[in-house]
Amino acid sequence: MKNIKISILFIFSIMLASNMALAEGKKLKEKLSNGAIVLSAEIKGCDADEKKYCSGLESGSQKSFMCMMAYEDKLSSQCKLGIQEAAMALKMSAMAIDYAVKDCEADADKFCLKVQPGEGKMIGCLKKNEKKVSKQCVATLKETGLWDAKK
Repeated sequence: MKNIKISILFIFSIMLASNMALAEGKKLKEKLSNGAIVLSAEIKGCDADEKKYCSGLESGSQKSFMCMMAYEDKLSSQCKLGIQEAAMALKMSAMAIDYAVKDCEADADKFCLKVQPGEGKMIGCLKKNEKKVSKQCVATLKETGLWDAKK
């Protein structure tokens, strides 16, 4: 099964996502207060199940995934495992983002106030200011893999 994009609304104690048109000049907490972030996860081991139960739908699409959930009790153990692994990857990604936002909020407010979040722009700004950014923020971004994440 191809990559499926799943939208998840993160509600942290302080933030997540952005209102792009109004973000410039606001502190990170304000920029990330009312939105969603899209994460992608690849579900492996479901090709045969997808063909069997949802053959009329585009492979790897959200519609195909929703169709397969209607047949959840009939899916192969390999497919169920793939779905569980993808769910765990999404959860771990969400936790990494939460951890990084908390550790980098002050640095983002100090060095990246004019940057609109999205498409790796905030991390790019923090990377440009690496020598001025706190060691904790840099360490967190590197530890979570966000430092080297591609857009």
